[in-house]
Amino acid sequence: MDIVEVAKNTIPSPMEILEEAIANLGIQDMGIERILENFEALVSKIEETAFRIYNSYENKAFNKLLSLWMEENKNTITGILESKERVESKREKLTNLLLELVPLIREMEFKAGQMRKSRGGAAFEEIIALLLKQVGIPVEKPSKKTKKLMKRIDYVSPDAETAEKTPDKAIFLAMKRTLRERWKQVVPEQMKGARLYLVTLDEKMSEEKANEIHETGMIVYVPSKVKELPHLKDKPWVRKLSELPRDIRNSVPKPPSKQLRFF
Repeated sequence: MDIVEVAKNTIPSPMEILEEAIANLGIQDMGIERILENFEALVSKIEETAFRIYNSYENKAFNKLLSLWMEENKNTITGILESKERVESKREKLTNLLLELVPLIREMEFKAGQMRKSRGGAAFEEIIALLLKQVGIPVEKPSKKTKKLMKRIDYVSPDAETAEKTPDKAIFLAMKRTLRERWKQVVPEQMKGARLYLVTLDEKMSEEKANEIHETGMIVYVPSKVKELPHLKDKPWVRKLSELPRDIRNSVPKPPSKQLRFF
């Protein structure tokens, strides 16, 4: 039995953790206007809460690893403790046994670190998508064909079919927690007219970076305090994250009357 894998698998999926964070914050009971008014703050609150919940599950996973290891070695441990050897001899044997646990802890920490890294960006895009759905804005994952043409796109609105067949009537969302991630998106000829929105929490945006984003034809949504920086406040393609829901809602045809809220 791979006890590291067993322990790691006790950590819930990213979506389960996000749903727990949303439930803890009571967002499912908030009205649409309240969410719109607090959109930017809610993104941060959900992310912080989800990270805290994840850390709690990660700690439990390490405890699980230790419990599994002790269960596997209980006979050896009992034998050492109950032997009539000198204390020094027992201590040496227990030390050597415990040293066998070190590689397992390192492996667990490595895998946990990979999980934290991979979940960070994924969690951010899911938070944005869930909040948009909660205020009645339809978003979907792009179709395989669209994704092949525009690899940096994470979600589309109003739906994947519209984005694929009539891209000029859709909005393409690239959600990158930091701009260290790959965000540049070249728009192929058949997708000309498509509106590309880049959403980020990155608090470091130089004028050069802002102009680079503008050259790609993208509109970027950033935290309010970033938008207020002297070199960004007069750039119309750099907008506050809080403006994102209304911008999409004003640009995309109203969807058929159906349940979009995630709870």
